[in-house]
Amino acid sequence: MTTRREQPDPLLLPYQSRWVMDPAGLKVIEKARRIGISWAEAYDAVMHAGSKRGGNVYYQAYNLEMTRGFIEDCAGWAQTLQNRAGESGETLMEEDGRAVRAFRISFASGNEILAMTSAPRAFRSKGRPGDLAIVDEAAFVDDLGEVLKAALAFRVWGGRAHVISTHNGEASPFANLCREIGEGVRPGSLHRVTLENALEEGVFRRIAETQGLPWSAAAEAEWEAALRAEYGHHASEELDCIPAAGAGAWLAWEAIRACEDPTAGDPAAFAGGTATVGVDVARRRDLWVAAVLEQVGDVLWLRELAVRQGIPFSQQRAIVGDLATRYRPVRIAVDQTGMGEAVVEQLQEDLGRSVVEGVLMTGPRRLDVATALREAVEDRRLRVPADGDLRRDLHAVRAEAGPTGAPRLLAERSGTDGHADRFWALALACTAARDGNASIEGASAGPRAAGLAGFY
Repeated sequence: MTTRREQPDPLLLPYQSRWVMDPAGLKVIEKARRIGISWAEAYDAVMHAGSKRGGNVYYQAYNLEMTRGFIEDCAGWAQTLQNRAGESGETLMEEDGRAVRAFRISFASGNEILAMTSAPRAFRSKGRPGDLAIVDEAAFVDDLGEVLKAALAFRVWGGRAHVISTHNGEASPFANLCREIGEGVRPGSLHRVTLENALEEGVFRRIAETQGLPWSAAAEAEWEAALRAEYGHHASEELDCIPAAGAGAWLAWEAIRACEDPTAGDPAAFAGGTATVGVDVARRRDLWVAAVLEQVGDVLWLRELAVRQGIPFSQQRAIVGDLATRYRPVRIAVDQTGMGEAVVEQLQEDLGRSVVEGVLMTGPRRLDVATALREAVEDRRLRVPADGDLRRDLHAVRAEAGPTGAPRLLAERSGTDGHADRFWALALACTAARDGNASIEGASAGPRAAGLAGFY
């Protein structure tokens, strides 16, 4: 059962209208970021759930903030369209024996919109005739293959499935899905909207209009240039819909942004709690970085990020000593690889072996350190400032297949004069916080790293 729109809504831009008016049972869109596809999808969801000829809408996204944002967009559309919707609110649903937070809007039609974080089984037992399944930022959800399998089951009884995402590597299940539809291997409708396409069809004009600013070609060009500069060498994937070679980023943009807080990164905010420090050692080409974390409840707050380049070892030693005096960290994890060997010995002489621990960043240990950061980010247990250089460094580490077929972590140059150095300093600090009083050198891999011993 479909509810195709006869005419596009004038509030939608042309590419948004084409997406909304496509009645295909399975439709997929590979898109640039910040062009309003999820907002248009919220319009479609309200029109679908608000009609007695429609059905329920089940939405999954990468994290809780996206699901909350989608429900808020739906509530806004319901008001704009004067669609009879009940109160929107938070609810609990059972998933594998545990309570999972979700958001719900009910309509006078008897249908509802339910938004939840991605879980492979969340679509199971759903999908009556007319129901709609939406997977947003699909390339970044956990176990996309299983999520898609459950979502596509909606098609059996005449329901529909919409899959929306930017790319996350050419080997991702989402990229494979796009290729299969594009090559006719799998039935479905494939849309593609790059930043260039969106600009041609008025996205910046709409942005200027909503901000009460006059539009000009110069202002549009400046906005595009700033956006491309922010994404750096990731712009081809994030803005031009060209999936990167190899696997995707170790940390997704959405996960990184979800951890950003305007009050993070301020040394004056240190409240005397348990602190840990991570130090990524460098002497000439790369950046020397020290990251200080304070644990507040179960959340790690970045209090200070010291970034230097080309400074002598004596100055590095002095900076760590100053951080130790001001924050009194229980653990300082230092990259001991290569030139870090002597640095660790000196810092242990200054501050004691019980505080300063050397980490040899080779083999599975490198993955373990990166996993500590990934766990903190994905579980929303980390707060960092909204800093462009930090954001790009955090997104610069990727997983690729090694020469033997086993995957490995690679740190790309992120356009910040370093080699993902902020990533590794923060990861070392997270490792120190995770491992507590156990020796970093002898600590076992975290729970999510246990099954990834093939990384090297």
